[in-house]
Amino acid sequence: MSAWPGVHVGDAGAAWLLGRRAFSRRALGLQKGEAVPDLSVEPNIHVLTVLNPTCEGRAVFVSVRRHACRGAGGVLARSRWRDEQGRPQFSTTMVIHLSPKEVVDACVILGLASIHDVDVVSDIVPLQPPPLPAPRDPLVLSFPLSAGAGLPFRCSQAAGGALTHFAHPSTWHACDFDAPVGTPVLAASDGTIAEVRDGCAAGGGADTSLFFAFNSVVQLLPDGTTTLEYVHIRAGSAVVRAGDPVRRGQRLCESGDAGFCPTPHLHLEAHAHGLADPAAPSLPLAFAFEAGGEAAVEAPTFIRYARSTLEQGPGG
Repeated sequence: MSAWPGVHVGDAGAAWLLGRRAFSRRALGLQKGEAVPDLSVEPNIHVLTVLNPTCEGRAVFVSVRRHACRGAGGVLARSRWRDEQGRPQFSTTMVIHLSPKEVVDACVILGLASIHDVDVVSDIVPLQPPPLPAPRDPLVLSFPLSAGAGLPFRCSQAAGGALTHFAHPSTWHACDFDAPVGTPVLAASDGTIAEVRDGCAAGGGADTSLFFAFNSVVQLLPDGTTTLEYVHIRAGSAVVRAGDPVRRGQRLCESGDAGFCPTPHLHLEAHAHGLADPAAPSLPLAFAFEAGGEAAVEAPTFIRYARSTLEQGPGG
C-alpha cells in the first residue's frame, strides 16, 4: 500500500505509468517554433501525457477530477478531500518526475464524453539541486508532537522525500510526521512567534490545488534569523499569535490536515533566513529525546516521543 493514499508517484521505476520516451517534435507532430504544451489529452483514446522539452528536470503535480484514471496496472486509486466549504471531492493525483527532454504517458482518463469534459489541475516546477552540504551540524530540536497515549509517529517523508520534498531546496530537509488531527503541537525550541495562519478549512487529502491552501505557525529562533515552520495545522487551533515569546515544549496549536495532506501530518522545516527569503534552502534537522541522545531523521521511520531510539517502519 502507498505511503500516500490516492497519490501515485511516477519516478523512474514506477510500474503504473503507461510509458516513457524521448521528446521529439517530429514524433509529436509539432511544427518548428510551435509551442509545446505541458500537458495533453489525446482526443480519441484520452491518454494524459506530460511533456518536458527543456534541458532541465521537472516535477509535475497533476490531479484529475470527476473522472477515474487507468494506469498500466489498472484503475488508479483516488484521493478523497474536502473543499473550503467542507464538501467532499475526489481526485486522482500524480507526482511525476520528468527527466530533461522526456515525454511520459501517465494514464487514460475514463468516462470522458468529450475532450472538453477534462478537469485537470496541475503545478509544474523545474527541479532544483538539493542544498549544498550544510556548513554546520543539523539543527537540534525537541520533538514537536505530544505523545498523548504514547503511540509512535510515522515519518512519512524526510530529506528529499519523493512526494513533495524532492522538488526544491526550500523543502529538501523538511520532515513529515503522521499524527491524528488534534494532536498537540509543541514548540521545538525557544523563540518568538513570527506569523500564524490557521483559517484554511480545505484539505484532508490530495489535490494539486491544495498546495496553495494550508495553515502554519512560523517561529523565529533566538539567533534572530533561523525560522521554524509548523505546517498543515488544524484550522482555528493556534493558541499563540505573532509577537508571542514561547518556550521549548510550550503548546502552539494542533496538528491537522489542512492543505495537501494524503494523510494527516505535521510538516516541519527550518530555514537560516526564512523571514527574509521564504525560498531559502532548508536546514537538516535532528531531534533530542528526553531519554538522552539525538537522532537525525531518515524516512520512513516511527518516532516514539521521549525515547532515544528510532523505530523503523515499513517502506513507503
